Amino acid sequence: MFNIPSKIEYVLNCLNDNGYEAYIVGGCVRDMLMGITPHDFDITTSATPEEIISLFDKTIPTGIKHGTVTVLIDKTPIEVTTFRFEEGYTNHRSPDSVRFVKNLKEDLSRRDFTVNAMAYNKKLVDYFDGTTDIKNKVLRAVGNPEIRFKEDALRILRLFRFASTLSFSIEENTLKSALNEANGLKHISYERIFQELGKAVIGENIEALSPLIKNSSLEFLEITKEPDFIKIKALPKELRLFAFLYLSSDNILDVLDILKASNAQKNHAKALLQLLSDEIPKTKADIKKSLTSKKIYEDYIQILNCIFGEETNDIAIMLEEIFDNNEPYLISHLAIDGNLLIEKGYKGFEIGKILNELLNLVIENPTLNTKENLITNLNQHHRL
Repeated sequence: MFNIPSKIEYVLNCLNDNGYEAYIVGGCVRDMLMGITPHDFDITTSATPEEIISLFDKTIPTGIKHGTVTVLIDKTPIEVTTFRFEEGYTNHRSPDSVRFVKNLKEDLSRRDFTVNAMAYNKKLVDYFDGTTDIKNKVLRAVGNPEIRFKEDALRILRLFRFASTLSFSIEENTLKSALNEANGLKHISYERIFQELGKAVIGENIEALSPLIKNSSLEFLEITKEPDFIKIKALPKELRLFAFLYLSSDNILDVLDILKASNAQKNHAKALLQLLSDEIPKTKADIKKSLTSKKIYEDYIQILNCIFGEETNDIAIMLEEIFDNNEPYLISHLAIDGNLLIEKGYKGFEIGKILNELLNLVIENPTLNTKENLITNLNQHHRL
């Protein structure tokens, strides 16, 4: 069950051999108990940051103020953090002060949920009965849930994200406290909120987000409507965030701006919105007139099918034919370009107008896309 990578074992053993306690901790322990291979491993130890640095050849003081040192083993970064207790969270996110402690239980008691508050090194350390909660598929706060969420409001979103991705239910008092303290989310950076929402919507229990929306806890993000989660889950994971925001808000672009999404994400959403605002294509010419990239159009087809219930087999077939046959759909695909028009004496906006007219011509009839045919058409319809 606990198959710990050799580099992690090396760090644990080095700390132990020098008289310090050391354990893997948190999500990696939870995942292994669930039969999931962890993506990364965190180590907690009784050694201070200075003592950690003295034991290993290559280290980076990534978060030394909070007790975290990154140990490099053959260029692999491994985070090692001193047992600590945190006090004061006036900004609803980061502790005002961190006190290093020598007691593992005290360190684990500050963590968010029982399933994330376990440690392991040759034996499991589970002071808060996280193994039972894993067995029962329940998320429960460590200690007083109201205090946990007042300390760090991001834990509220992490709660619903874990409920979605792990397909766990939420213990009653933990859920009640999370919703009662949800106003604290306004103090969290929008980038972190965006990350948590992005992870939550790809879970198989995305319905876990429902209480947050019903409680109006996401209204400050302009997420106001409960979407059809079944339709969202029918989409591939990379399209679920778009679908979630599209169905739960009045203007997805406003939400993406609030959440400080990347330009690539916003441009992808704009392209899909433009396609969704047009009539559903019936011919290959219809497709080519709105086609900018195959990937965007494939995403559009899946949105049509899963969200709107439109039959899209014919559209998908026509799209494949366009690419299989290398049919032109952009000005750059024309057999002539603006330089040729300049050589022929055309100027300014007229060049763009002519190229668009020629593009519409070859969209309807791709066989006309030869230099000879386009020059003939140019001479017939656009004499200087």
